Amino acid sequence: MSAALPLNGVRVIELCWVWSGPLLGQLLADLGAEVIKVEWFKRYDLYRTRGVERMAGRYPEFIRREMSQSFHGLNRNKIGVTLDLKVGKHRDALLELARDTDLVIENFTSGTMDRLGIGYEALAKSNPGIVLLSLSGFGATSRLSDMRAYGLVLSAMSGLEANIVDPDTHEFVGSPTFVTSDPNAATYGLFACIGTILQARQTGQGAYIELSQLEAMAHSATDNDAELAALAASLGLEADLESDEPSVISTRDRQYLCVAWPESLPEAEKNSLVEKASALDLGDARDVLEKEGARCVRVIEEPAEVGAGSALEGTLVSTIHPITGPEEIVAAPWWIDGQRAPLRKTAPTLGEGNDYVLGQLLGWSPEDREELVASDMERRHGSK
Repeated sequence: MSAALPLNGVRVIELCWVWSGPLLGQLLADLGAEVIKVEWFKRYDLYRTRGVERMAGRYPEFIRREMSQSFHGLNRNKIGVTLDLKVGKHRDALLELARDTDLVIENFTSGTMDRLGIGYEALAKSNPGIVLLSLSGFGATSRLSDMRAYGLVLSAMSGLEANIVDPDTHEFVGSPTFVTSDPNAATYGLFACIGTILQARQTGQGAYIELSQLEAMAHSATDNDAELAALAASLGLEADLESDEPSVISTRDRQYLCVAWPESLPEAEKNSLVEKASALDLGDARDVLEKEGARCVRVIEEPAEVGAGSALEGTLVSTIHPITGPEEIVAAPWWIDGQRAPLRKTAPTLGEGNDYVLGQLLGWSPEDREELVASDMERRHGSK
């Protein structure tokens, strides 16, 4: 087993779409797990058309749904299978597949899995050692459990956006254009499911993990220095917290440093340090500031330094997608024993793994598998 694939031998069923759940599936796949992504021809992952919305009508839909580079980057290393979970035979296939599966992940609205007949009780009956991670917006016990969740709604309700204020007037500026709740939830979910899989393999007993994306976002959004300082004081500790008003300093060699100052630093001393640092080159300026307890980050200004691939060779991985051809996707941002997570396969076209999953793993006949293809062909009929 490659050192870069520590989850080799772990099987995951992914019942997810858009970003939070599929990103969790991607992280697991990058770590070596066999991730089987379940979709259906009439309800496929909406990210399949992310960025190609304007291509509608210009290409047949069965081509357009395979064109999104966003989907390709978010679903690499996965196997794709098509099952209609509202059909009894297909639900039975999923439960049979679950017998030899470590983990099921889903990001449906709370209660959807039970309504489909594939909730934790049904999965555990098929496989007592299985782990189910539900990545819902609010959690089943929340009074908002039936509400559909969207990224910006979650970041707003968490309190994160309330912190986006003008540093001078402290007035609210506006919502971010980049959603943070989805990757945040995927990260928390990764910790929870890996830990629980380890426990399940030791004990033979699975578990149901329920993760509220709202609570995960609120955990990250909480940043009240006054409360932290009060807590530290109550414990008899010193709290040398950074101020909430960083400075950007231009250095002598025309570089820039973003500086977070210690809360306890007097204003006069801060101004003196700014003047001293501005007269020095970048490295010396940083040394002077950090010696006084400030934290510094160089501000990237040149366009050539911005974006994927700017920091390190190998950040962009070249691949060939069967529909769109040559393209580059962003690699996993870690190395294990010097090895980056390899790209084992491109993102799955819809149903590309049916022969493997339904035929090899579940023993469906060629005729049964052909029924799925016929279903898609019938849907395509009349496409231009």
